[in-house]
Amino acid sequence: MKKIRTLIVDDEPIAQEILETYIAKIPELELAGKCKNALEAFSILNKGEIDLMLLDINMPEISGMDFLKSLKNPPLVIFTTAYSEFAIESYELNAIDYLLKPISFDRFLKAIDKTIKIIQPGTPAISSSSKGQDKLQENSANLIFVKSEGKLIKIDLSQLWLVEGLKDYVVLWIGDSKVIVHTTMKNIEELLQNNSHFIRVHKSHVINIRFISEVWGNSIKIKNQTIIIGNTYKEDVDKMLDEYKLL
Repeated sequence: MKKIRTLIVDDEPIAQEILETYIAKIPELELAGKCKNALEAFSILNKGEIDLMLLDINMPEISGMDFLKSLKNPPLVIFTTAYSEFAIESYELNAIDYLLKPISFDRFLKAIDKTIKIIQPGTPAISSSSKGQDKLQENSANLIFVKSEGKLIKIDLSQLWLVEGLKDYVVLWIGDSKVIVHTTMKNIEELLQNNSHFIRVHKSHVINIRFISEVWGNSIKIKNQTIIIGNTYKEDVDKMLDEYKLL
């Protein structure tokens, strides 16, 4: 199969680096370029063949949405953004997928699977192949990036001991500090799903089991906090504890 020439359009350098790292993990993709705004992207599109564009929405001068609307013959597009409110409009523009930052490799891989099925129908999904599974294992490393206060912040998962949900925000507790992120518990759970140290114990709490000090009844003591185990999650917590019981 011919490699899919992919262009990254994002004004955040760290976001570009993350996507470039993901592209490098997938043999079917080839990085054709990266740029920080629509004007640079327009120049690259005019110079050579681009099969796929990973397009941010909130960019200076011209938004990703307006840029795509302006193209007469656009390549396939996957939106990569921190804003959920443009999702419906993105599909009206025939976007392949709409990825909310922070983007996990697993979620990125699913979007690329959709792309490959469009370009070459009948091709087996990457995520179901042994090669794809190996790459998913790579994503279990102790590292994610999250957006907070307009910046992408690197999070060392080995130091992350608690995720606390607060309506449209989550609080990531790392050591003695915390990072507040405008996202959902579902998105954070997806980022952590390949790391066996994390388990959801309540609708508002995901914990790192390495930091548990005591468990009694429906309560877990982790660091200096006591977390209540929700009824919905009690069975999963009990299974996890059984794996580590000595007696």
